[in-house]
Amino acid sequence: MRHRIGIIDSGIGGLTVVRSLFVRGMPFDVIYVGDNANMPYGNRSAAEIIALTMRMLTLLSEYSVEAVAIACNTISAIADQVRPYSSVPLVDIISPAAEALAGRGESDVGLFATEFTVKSGLHAARVRELNPAVKVHGVASSRLAALIDGAIDDEKAIRDEIASMLQRLEAVQPVKTVLLGCTHYPIVMDIFKSLAPDIDFIDPADLQTDAVVRLFSRNRRETADSANAATASLDLVTSGNPESYRSIMARLGIPEPRSIRRLEA
Repeated sequence: MRHRIGIIDSGIGGLTVVRSLFVRGMPFDVIYVGDNANMPYGNRSAAEIIALTMRMLTLLSEYSVEAVAIACNTISAIADQVRPYSSVPLVDIISPAAEALAGRGESDVGLFATEFTVKSGLHAARVRELNPAVKVHGVASSRLAALIDGAIDDEKAIRDEIASMLQRLEAVQPVKTVLLGCTHYPIVMDIFKSLAPDIDFIDPADLQTDAVVRLFSRNRRETADSANAATASLDLVTSGNPESYRSIMARLGIPEPRSIRRLEA
């Protein structure tokens, strides 16, 4: 059985979740909404983020989606405030990531994310609820998501920003594991790994995909049978430049979308 799911993000970062669905061959019709014109969300107020999120959720209601994956840590940090207004389940990206961090068996873990996400303290709070022995050390960047979204070819600027984040984390607490708490960041996973080969960087996209699959599957057998029946499809809605999406989709190995619709800024 095919399912229709919405995926929202402030830009192109949530394509890492789309990639995860496509890699698994899951039978989902994906409606992806990326609000590039208003990113980075991480530098905005909670009120602004809520308003922009509600706009995307309203748009997705036109597509009769059965659930929405919030493929943005910044939006996930305010998910509980918009959840009462959604008629379909919202799958945030922070909860499954917190479960993974809590179960790592390490007393100190790192978090790289936007200013808003780090300041929200939600990752640390969720991890603490699951395992009080684990401390999350957050390092924020106000630039990295925007650089990846709008200047993916400027590798030097991206590399310099990541190097700065690594240095700041090292000064606070050396760790073995760092959660990439912004879905934009895994797009340049190769740079993270080249700068810090001894650190295990966690991509939350696969963890969120697991949560989405669990939502739609009664058991593992049903998931496997469905996965063999069909592959995912993609429709794109964006307030940004579609060409920037094509570039990143090619980088991630995602097929061309069936349609591209303009979201007014």
